[in-house]
Amino acid sequence: MLKRLLFLLRLYVTLLLIFVTQKLVFMLFNFPSAGGTTVRGWLGVLLHGLRLDSVTACYLMIVPVLVVVISFFWWRIPVKRVLTVYYAIVAPLMALAFAADTVLYRFWGAKVDAADLMYVANPKEMLASVTLVAILVGALLIGLIVFHYLRRLRHATPPRFDRVHPASSVVMLVVVALQFVGIRGGLSESTANVSYAYFSSIPFLNHSAINPLFNVTHSLFKTEDLASQFHYYDNERLAEQAADLYPHSNAVVDTLLNTDRPDILLVIWEGAGSEMILNDSVGTNFCRWCRQGVFFSNCYANSFRTDRGLVSIVNGWPGLPTTSLMKKADMGRKLPSVARSLQQAGYTTSFFYGGDIDFTNMRGHLSESGYARVEGREYYSGAQVLANWGVADEELFGRTPLDSHSPMFTTLLTLSSHEPWDVPTQRLSDPRCNAFAYTDICLGTWLDSLSQTPEWNNLLVIIVADHGVPVNGLPRDGKHLSARIPVLWVGGAVKQPRCFDQLMNQSDLAATLLAQLRMDVSHFTFSRNVLAPDYCNPFAVNAYKNGLFYIDTTGVTDYDCVSLSEQDAAYPSDPLRLQRTQTLLQLWYFTTGRLR
Repeated sequence: MLKRLLFLLRLYVTLLLIFVTQKLVFMLFNFPSAGGTTVRGWLGVLLHGLRLDSVTACYLMIVPVLVVVISFFWWRIPVKRVLTVYYAIVAPLMALAFAADTVLYRFWGAKVDAADLMYVANPKEMLASVTLVAILVGALLIGLIVFHYLRRLRHATPPRFDRVHPASSVVMLVVVALQFVGIRGGLSESTANVSYAYFSSIPFLNHSAINPLFNVTHSLFKTEDLASQFHYYDNERLAEQAADLYPHSNAVVDTLLNTDRPDILLVIWEGAGSEMILNDSVGTNFCRWCRQGVFFSNCYANSFRTDRGLVSIVNGWPGLPTTSLMKKADMGRKLPSVARSLQQAGYTTSFFYGGDIDFTNMRGHLSESGYARVEGREYYSGAQVLANWGVADEELFGRTPLDSHSPMFTTLLTLSSHEPWDVPTQRLSDPRCNAFAYTDICLGTWLDSLSQTPEWNNLLVIIVADHGVPVNGLPRDGKHLSARIPVLWVGGAVKQPRCFDQLMNQSDLAATLLAQLRMDVSHFTFSRNVLAPDYCNPFAVNAYKNGLFYIDTTGVTDYDCVSLSEQDAAYPSDPLRLQRTQTLLQLWYFTTGRLR
């Protein structure tokens, strides 16, 4: 029995050593991209990359573990011979992923993923700019790497095992359980994803820490041909119908701020739909502050989940009804970003969340989107933890540091107003309303405290929800109202209290804010400056799972993305709204699918 366990341990360590070596070679080969990183940064790559390396090793050991289990009942099984066949498959995959990732990173500045496999279908185009000598040298090097990996894996494998009593195979149940935990990436809410490797504000170090084989195989299941979905119109007609949907204007007729370089605190309030918090019993403090700031009263969340809402707020991109862009590796780099734009303008950028920051690839996406500092609940060690989600919002507001370097852009994502509505105080009898009321108290106390500091004079605090929550009592033709969310700007940087009732989306916050800061918004393809003079065709959309609400001044269209037809008869049909809904879907998916 001991011999079997030692074999599995030896094989696991061998795989880890191979992956560590790959990282060192990757960093050395791409040293020009390192940007003056320190020895500490390189050690951080090895340390923070171990988690994904371990996950990948556990995946690769599924077959060896199965062989070990079989050996309890058929002890004469030729272990080394059987596993050599498996190694002959695994070694080339490891070598190809590593070689392609190492070489192509110098040209692309991004990790190779499953989306790059499309080039394999066109080898002529793929090899057009590569010389015959380069092909031969590359093939030779890959062959040597495969041989080296195969030799090391075989060296860790015994010819066969000794005979043992089948009853001792019970020990393997523990091994299988540990392997399952290893494949999952631990016992936290988040399952293994590339976000595990992100630890630095330097993209090269984060990319170096990502296991190349994991990145390719993980993204393989996330890859969709988005560009070909929802194809209703030819390109000419699509361009004609979409011409006035997303104007890009930097013009500022209505100036809301008394400075164009304020310090900015962005608070993303979990689930805070207007129907829930815009009443004095739940949102007491929020309603009080609405009368002191700039309030956008007719905004709709782009989607229905936090991972999608964050993309709409941070990247100014619509929420897609059939997929989550945050879960797609490298999408943060491809999309425009408020944090990146502000960072390029000299802002320090940071993001704080009291929960699992690796959930749905959040850390990776935010880091790629320009946040230099991204902290999850590990930052609040010792704080009160609520259920499985993380720390209470009073900890988030009370312990989140304000960057001493000005100008700053700091984002806070709350979580207490999330199921199971577990909060430290009981003010209202309804658990859900009580959770929102609790966050409202935390927010109000925090704002009151900030308003007494010298920093308040140059501070802009923006409060927006990531999405709404279903509310009881809405009429059948009012389901879309659950997606309506408040947007509030307060702080000493705000000139005077105002209220705007323009129909808008949460994704429009990006262009509207940056335009107020006199910054370029033309690269925010799907974000509109709602205070610009050319914002004359207002509409909002809200994506739910496999469906979409389109809302304009004429009414609402509820569109089903599976049947490709209007869904709820409670919303009267309108040919123009239907056409615009289809136009938007085709435009979003085509544009997103063509990002590179």
